[in-house]
Amino acid sequence: MLSKFTKRSQLTALYAAVIMTMSLSACHAEPQSSVPASVKPAGSEIVVDSGPDLEFRGTISGDVLDFKDGKGEDTPAVKQFKKTGKNPYNNNDEIIRNGYTIFSTACSGCHGHLAEGKLGPALHDDYWTYPGNMFDKGFFETIYGGGQGMMGPQKGMISQDEILQIMSWIRSVYDGDPKKAKWKK
Repeated sequence: MLSKFTKRSQLTALYAAVIMTMSLSACHAEPQSSVPASVKPAGSEIVVDSGPDLEFRGTISGDVLDFKDGKGEDTPAVKQFKKTGKNPYNNNDEIIRNGYTIFSTACSGCHGHLAEGKLGPALHDDYWTYPGNMFDKGFFETIYGGGQGMMGPQKGMISQDEILQIMSWIRSVYDGDPKKAKWKK
């Protein structure tokens, strides 16, 4: 009887270890590819404006962000975003769906599966940590360069294009009024 119990305990422990390993690796898994080949911006290809890029700064430090992150060449969407500060992926349903897939792998552990908040703050309501996040440029600066507390920089963790896709999904689930937003102090 003792040997059956021991074998069952060992199998249970082994099963638990396998499940835990799979769960932990999923939490820290690299997101899939950036934009699927079949996904194109709403209406047409993204045309990149001419002219200089905007200056992007860290939300906390104020230092100019270094975009050398080892995640490959900028996509047309990233190039356009760096010139205008406006996310060309907003309101594109296919990109938004892909943005949720990336969010669920890279962000939901802290911000909840529906951006309702968990260890990190909710991202869909009127209670904002950083006023600049009202604008796409500021929101990108916070994600890429990091915030206070546990929100470390995502530079090098996910690509700039993936950040834009995540932002498009978060913007799509936002259910507040930016004019009524309360800033955390």
